[in-house]
Amino acid sequence: MLWSGMRENSAALHGDSQPSGVQKPFAASLVVMAMASFAPFDMEAQNQRYDFQGIGEKQMRLGFIRKVYGIVACQVAATALTAAFCAGPLRSTVVGFVVHWPSAFKWGSLLATGLALLLCHVGKNSYPLNFFGLAFLTAVMSLDVGVMAAVASAMGMGACVAQAAIITAFLVAGLTIYTFRSKRDFSFLGAALWPLMFGLFAFGLLSCFFPSLHTGILGLVVSFFGAAIFCAYLVYDTWRIANELQVDDYVEGAIQLYMDIINLFMYILDILMQLSKGNGE
Repeated sequence: MLWSGMRENSAALHGDSQPSGVQKPFAASLVVMAMASFAPFDMEAQNQRYDFQGIGEKQMRLGFIRKVYGIVACQVAATALTAAFCAGPLRSTVVGFVVHWPSAFKWGSLLATGLALLLCHVGKNSYPLNFFGLAFLTAVMSLDVGVMAAVASAMGMGACVAQAAIITAFLVAGLTIYTFRSKRDFSFLGAALWPLMFGLFAFGLLSCFFPSLHTGILGLVVSFFGAAIFCAYLVYDTWRIANELQVDDYVEGAIQLYMDIINLFMYILDILMQLSKGNGE
């Protein structure tokens, strides 16, 4: 995959910085104030007020999670539609551009992805800059996926795209359910994945200059390695969404989750295409 290096830039979004505190909803504040006014000042009343506050915070967290996954669903839908158009009516145009100007596409896409990630990082706490960065990143990654789908279709491997999408969907669903149901603390993955991501990024950058690195057994091993890394990142980012991110960080959470899903899909697609070529299909 000539342009796989551009996707490793997503590591820049997996920082541990936290924004300022979270404001409680107005309705929940009224409930707490009302109880403080009418309940006797004993330990039982204090525990009741605490319970009501906990319920309000739990509802806020659930609303935050629904918002994040709603945004990600829209991003994935936009990417799927773009891929369908690129692999369908626009296939000849897309493939022709990539064949005639491969370097322009490769470096243009790399720079666009880096710029989008930088914009998302800088504006993650600033509205509407965060939404602009999210939309820009979604457009860039959708075009990247669309080009891969068009190339696979032109090579007679269109079935690999559908297979990669199905495998990715099952992996995302399974890992998400596991993370939400598990009581484990997955914060340790953040530090553990950084050096692995750096190695993957370095290999992707080298493969831009030496395309032969991403062929044969070595390329297949690296693709499996990349898929495993983004499976781990999916668990880590899902855990952060459920436990660590503030409720105002829904754009940041959506971007991280979307990048994990898209990178996982791309590596799985690359694996299937390499296996198909190896089998002479």
